[in-house]
Amino acid sequence: MRTGIEVVQIDTDVLIIGGGLAGCMAAIKASEYGVKVTIAEKANTLSSGCAGTGVDHAWAYIPLIHEQMGWTIEDLIEDHTQLIARGFINKDLLRLVARENYDRMLDLEKFGVKIRYEDSQIPGKFRIVHQFHTMPSSFNFDGYDLKIKLTREAKRRGVDIVNRVMMVALLVTDGQAAGALGVGTNDGRLYSFQAKTFVMSTGRANRLTPSVTGVWGNHRIPVNETGDGRAMAFRAGLPVINMEFLSSGYYSIGNYELNLGSPRNTVQPAAAVTDADGETIVPRTQFYDWPNLGKEKVDATLNRQKMLSGGRNARPSYAQLYRQGEGPFYLDLTGGTEEEIKYIEWSIRNEGKGSLFLDYLKNQEGFDFRKDRLEWLPNSREMAGTAASGLVVNNDLESEVRGLFGAGDDVGGVPWAGAPGAFTMGWRAGERAAKEARAQQDYLPVNADSVESLKESCSGMLASKNGRHWREVEMAVQNVVDYYAGEVRAEKTLRRGLERLDNIKKNASFRAENPHELMRCLEVQSIIDNAGMVLNASLERRESRHMPFGFLRADFPEQNDKEWLAFLALRKKEEKLEFSRIPIKQ
Repeated sequence: MRTGIEVVQIDTDVLIIGGGLAGCMAAIKASEYGVKVTIAEKANTLSSGCAGTGVDHAWAYIPLIHEQMGWTIEDLIEDHTQLIARGFINKDLLRLVARENYDRMLDLEKFGVKIRYEDSQIPGKFRIVHQFHTMPSSFNFDGYDLKIKLTREAKRRGVDIVNRVMMVALLVTDGQAAGALGVGTNDGRLYSFQAKTFVMSTGRANRLTPSVTGVWGNHRIPVNETGDGRAMAFRAGLPVINMEFLSSGYYSIGNYELNLGSPRNTVQPAAAVTDADGETIVPRTQFYDWPNLGKEKVDATLNRQKMLSGGRNARPSYAQLYRQGEGPFYLDLTGGTEEEIKYIEWSIRNEGKGSLFLDYLKNQEGFDFRKDRLEWLPNSREMAGTAASGLVVNNDLESEVRGLFGAGDDVGGVPWAGAPGAFTMGWRAGERAAKEARAQQDYLPVNADSVESLKESCSGMLASKNGRHWREVEMAVQNVVDYYAGEVRAEKTLRRGLERLDNIKKNASFRAENPHELMRCLEVQSIIDNAGMVLNASLERRESRHMPFGFLRADFPEQNDKEWLAFLALRKKEEKLEFSRIPIKQ
């Protein structure tokens, strides 16, 4: 070992790996059971995770509203299954989210989050809008400072928060999670955690392909979300699913990747999508007729059939329209009323990066939604919420490694679980982890060689003078994934991509000038592992699955439900890959 690295030992009952929405919710719930709870967070829980700069909507079944419509929780579940997932979903986990998120929204209100508004005509004084389903089912709320309030609540309950530590290894003893290792991104120290149970909630896998603008970090998903949880699970031999469903680039705000989701989500009801001549491509929406709530029962099946057939505000394929010479496209709010535009600006300010975006538009561009249109351009590719990639867990969110639970975007199987999945899975995982920890008296031993191996690896990068800069390696990996696992994939190109990725991995001798650069090197190692899963899973799935994933194999152009209506799980076993198919319940 060329340089010395201090090891900090931390013992706790429940270790939450990742302090985003799911991690904070897990910690808050676990704290109710008289156990010691610790969050290890790569950034700072005040602003970490997908919702680090805000979230303005979260879907749920809301009994006091939906029962008056005659719309049941089973209707919501069927909407999500057919409209969002096209049947490719873990219905048991979906039911957990649908059934419990209303209560979690009420918990957020107790933590200081505003979800009721005096000007609302809706029962409960909520603001409820369309997002994914045939009926309005998403809370619109003040979520710009949600992470600040969750952090405050966790600290109030006695949760220990260790910020600026990137977790890199999960230690398993006799089939049970026993410890975890991390590296301080400010102090460069190695953190060795022992715990009785663990919750994995590190978020999505980002930075797998280049930013479409060429600007590093300009992605819709925060740059710190590099699939660390999936990489740790994969290295520990756990199965990971849906890694083949790396998306093509969506269309949204050009040059400033933001989750607006026209014509629904954050920019309803006034937003339309129009072309260069002002002709409507996607019409604006309307708010639900709340004064007439309950006067007429809905036909959920008929409404669903209409949406599946391309009715009401269906999104076109902008990429296909562009290839037909029909661009450019614009987000157009100019037909909205003053009241509608003010509502939309409020909503944008509460969504991730939204307040910065509005300030930029108004103060630097002199932009005004009342008279100006925003060009709709491709965004960077991502492992989107549609993919629902992540760990395989049971209905209590526990993985096949005892004592290891998953939560939020680290759990596979529910497309666009989003914030509701984080709230509900985090709560359930925290509860189950705390109960198991309370029943276990002693810590399990961990392999000391793992600590020494990480010390040697980090020391080597910090001492290296001739290693590669992390950015050089990241760009090489991104280019491989973007080309060989592109919009259309095939066996020969995927195999070549794997050869090139293997060559990068063999020659990626990193150098780091300081702990921050060391973190970036470790992130790139996570990206490499995630890239390998993308390429290998893409090669193994021998079909195309157009909806909802846009997964196209040129050599297997048809969807094959008989053989492939299943989650494809891959794991590392004795340095070899092992694949299995998990049938999807219908």
